[in-house]
Amino acid sequence: MVPAPHLWRPPAASSACRAVLPLCLLLAATIPFHPAAAQLDGSVTLSSEARLRGRPVSEHRPVAELQLSYDGRSGLYLGGSAALAATRGAGVEPLSFSGYAGLVRRISRSTAIDLGIVHSSYSEYSGIAGGGYTEAYVGVTGRNLSARLFVSPAYFQRNAPTLYAEVNGNLDLGRDWTLLVHAGQLTYLREHPGRGQASDWRIGLRHQIGRAHMEAAWSGYAEGERAYGASGGNGNAMVAALSLAF
Repeated sequence: MVPAPHLWRPPAASSACRAVLPLCLLLAATIPFHPAAAQLDGSVTLSSEARLRGRPVSEHRPVAELQLSYDGRSGLYLGGSAALAATRGAGVEPLSFSGYAGLVRRISRSTAIDLGIVHSSYSEYSGIAGGGYTEAYVGVTGRNLSARLFVSPAYFQRNAPTLYAEVNGNLDLGRDWTLLVHAGQLTYLREHPGRGQASDWRIGLRHQIGRAHMEAAWSGYAEGERAYGASGGNGNAMVAALSLAF
């Protein structure tokens, strides 16, 4: 008798997600829709491994990810992604799902402010034992620098509110080459057994070739204790990726 295949479903959205989702839908319904100005984009990315804020989540195995995004003339943007991982013992399996919605407003020619919400779910095949979280965020984006502040009421588990701050930078090196840098810090807002702070960083190069780009980045993290519910510590790795936009 052949056993039925295992079907993984993303965990149910948290109460915070269920509370904010109607607000996002209301926001989308009240913003004028301009089909001629709207932009729908997508991409497919193949990576040597997947990392969440510097921490490996695919057991250092290859990952394929599909991303879709919508940018409206009014400043509303929506998007989502789904990833598959080449697991060690179960073949190709779902790794993660993510969806987000936000609104951006320009305050000058080179600076914009945006706010939104994102929900991410990870399967049992991830290195963080599965689960998910919902975050609200606010950010400022400039010509070469951007910063965002994320707040989650339940980061992978109940009663675990967190604050995540990140800074991202990019520098055009010419000849379709770009230098990318990132630094982030995760902080638990409530004392929690076995949970501490975690910092992460990434520095890499991107090369654009038409609608495709190649990227190689040195990525790492450090945990004070067990910020993600698994063994704490630190780790660095070179991560390579190839993306094709459509």
